[in-house]
Amino acid sequence: MGYSLRSATPHDLQTVIAWIESPAQLKLWGGPFLTYPPNTEKTWHEIEATNQNSFTLLSSSDCIVGFGQTLSRESNAIHLGRIIVSPEFRGHGLGRLLCNKLIQIGIQQFHPSRFTLNVNQNNLPAVSLYKALGFEILSENKEQNSYFMSLSV
Repeated sequence: MGYSLRSATPHDLQTVIAWIESPAQLKLWGGPFLTYPPNTEKTWHEIEATNQNSFTLLSSSDCIVGFGQTLSRESNAIHLGRIIVSPEFRGHGLGRLLCNKLIQIGIQQFHPSRFTLNVNQNNLPAVSLYKALGFEILSENKEQNSYFMSLSV
């Protein structure tokens, strides 16, 4: 099955937030500052989404199977944020595919020297994925129970 990445829309986010079933899942996906329950317009604003920084991963049948952001937060670095794969498609390599596509877009658009991301320490599949992609843990936020990770390019 082929997958493609395109700019996300608020309508896409409606599908994505339907995958989030609890305040804990919302915090795990979007960080501590999002409001539960999420709604499309509010969440689109809270995550500072635009069609330039937010992307939807689509299956060959145009089913939304993933979402992620490329955020310019510091000089020469792109932050990957709010990466999520549909629960029914997890465990099939789509997280890796989504991250690789986001990194490709970041390189093409911004030519950064590195990529960064935050990940909850208890999200072991995500931590393992990011390490396999070459990300290294730079610091730990004990208050947020998260790692700050970086990948040099």
